[in-house]
Amino acid sequence: MGSEQTTGSVFRSSALISRADGHAVCCHIKGETDYEKQKTKAIYLMLVSSLSFSIMQVFVKLSSEEVGTFEQTFFRNLVSLIIAAVMVRRENLQVFQEIKRGGWALWGRSFFGFLGIVLFFYAAGHARQADVAMLNRASPVFVTLLAGIFLKEKITPVKIASTILCLVGAYIAMQPSFDSNPFPLLAALLAAVVSGMAYTMLSYCKNFTHPSAIIFHFSALSTVCAGLMMLPNLVIPSPKVFVMLLLIGVFAAGGQFFLTYAYQQAPASEVSIYQYSGVVFTAVFSYAFLGETLSKSSIIGGIVILGAIFWVFENTRKEKNT
Repeated sequence: MGSEQTTGSVFRSSALISRADGHAVCCHIKGETDYEKQKTKAIYLMLVSSLSFSIMQVFVKLSSEEVGTFEQTFFRNLVSLIIAAVMVRRENLQVFQEIKRGGWALWGRSFFGFLGIVLFFYAAGHARQADVAMLNRASPVFVTLLAGIFLKEKITPVKIASTILCLVGAYIAMQPSFDSNPFPLLAALLAAVVSGMAYTMLSYCKNFTHPSAIIFHFSALSTVCAGLMMLPNLVIPSPKVFVMLLLIGVFAAGGQFFLTYAYQQAPASEVSIYQYSGVVFTAVFSYAFLGETLSKSSIIGGIVILGAIFWVFENTRKEKNT
């Protein structure tokens, strides 16, 4: 896709792609109005995804004193794998054919997605949480840039300005000092980069591969890798923590499914910014369930992020009505 016009043709005027096996690959739609409806749907899906991931983080925090990172990661992906396997079977998808259609982009999405998790967890264990979280919030920036470069999606002034505002809001809310060991901070930044690459490839995969197959592939690779890494330090959890691990998997699965379908509905650069809503959700849940205080900076930063998201949403609504 070499121009804005080409991108538009992919997302606006193409009919639903159907294959010989009867499955639709991507919900391309007819006409501008339907396209804008799909974009609005993608926004809501991304917001629900961020909400689900934020709930997951609460259970990650509550279970972290008893089990290790890779054990949490294993359950995080195992539940998604089971759900995806059920959906793949119910929809009669040929998994190996789907993987073949996805090609290098599907393998890249799964590999970079898992690498991003590993880098983030490493950084979280060796640096201040505020520093790590702030650097990890750069992920949508890389999604926007990479989608513009490789998928030829249009990067508008509103996208650039709103993304910068969200970064500023995240900085205000988290108050990072960046006085941690530089190597873990580099790992956190690399986690944001490779996650941006994973989400860009996810957006590209929608043209060839069914979303259930994408989630199945990512979950399978991540479950196997995390399972191997957790074996040396495996801990048998208590019944209470085991339930928490299952809930980590359930809410991670919800976040993963909603995120994947969001990127199926609209260009990556137009929906990635809504991931910043997770900063607000996480702050609220940390206050409500973990006893963490809401500082003035957290409230101000949250307002800035919500303002930027509302600006983008209103801009999308106005575009729909013109």
